[in-house]
Amino acid sequence: MTLTADDARRVNEQIAETLREEIKTGKLRAGDKLPSVRAIAERFEVAAGTATKAVQLLTKWGLVTPDSTRGYFVSAQASDAREEPSPSPEFTAIMREIESVREHLGRLDERLRLLEGSEEKN
Repeated sequence: MTLTADDARRVNEQIAETLREEIKTGKLRAGDKLPSVRAIAERFEVAAGTATKAVQLLTKWGLVTPDSTRGYFVSAQASDAREEPSPSPEFTAIMREIESVREHLGRLDERLRLLEGSEEKN
């Protein structure tokens, strides 16, 4: 990823988003050690403080967990986030009801169109 000044997000946010995408796509998996802050800074050609802020964002988002002596690791929660959640039964029922209402409105619209057409003939 190339960091750009044109991007409205801060540089640390751009870095965090790139790393989040790597977690989401499975390039970094649950339990994997995140590269060191120094390695992230070198990769993105930024100061170590900027890389630290990016890793802190990942921690805030629950995607990585810090280990005070070993570094940062991709959390198990992050791998769960990669899987698309299935809709709840309540959501599915609501969507079926909405579809039913749409079909009914379509029929009413057709009836209204026919009635308005017959009135114009009279």
